[in-house]
Amino acid sequence: MNSTQSFNNNPLNKIIGLSIILSMGFLLVILATIYGNWFPIIIGIIFLFAHLPIIITKSIVNSSDYEFNFDPNSNNQTNVVIEVGKFLSSFLIVSGIYLPILLHHSLILNQFAMILTIIGGCLIYGTVYTFSSYFDESEDQDELADLGGGVI
Repeated sequence: MNSTQSFNNNPLNKIIGLSIILSMGFLLVILATIYGNWFPIIIGIIFLFAHLPIIITKSIVNSSDYEFNFDPNSNNQTNVVIEVGKFLSSFLIVSGIYLPILLHHSLILNQFAMILTIIGGCLIYGTVYTFSSYFDESEDQDELADLGGGVI
């Protein structure tokens, strides 16, 4: 197996890279508090918890192991739960983006703090989303990828 392939496929490298990006996002949010006040920390927390409604609704929908309901309209209830989670998550993302703009407009934050908060928050949310999508992948796909790479 080639050393570059093992470096790219190593999950520890992905986790370390995502942690570096997450720490950069938190650094930008904390640096924004130097130029303004403590409001950017609240916005960073909003971005941190923005993906939580999606995770909760997916776990609620997937928690029912045996559902013997053959009604074709029963699938709508699970779709509604997932859509509510997506709506709450998008509400938190939009409020996390527009709250610094609102605070800048009301002269609570200056422009540089607003830019640092928005960029840092987007980095935080992107990292949390990537972490969750990386760990939501099934393990069967990872096992099948390792079958054909060895030397006979």
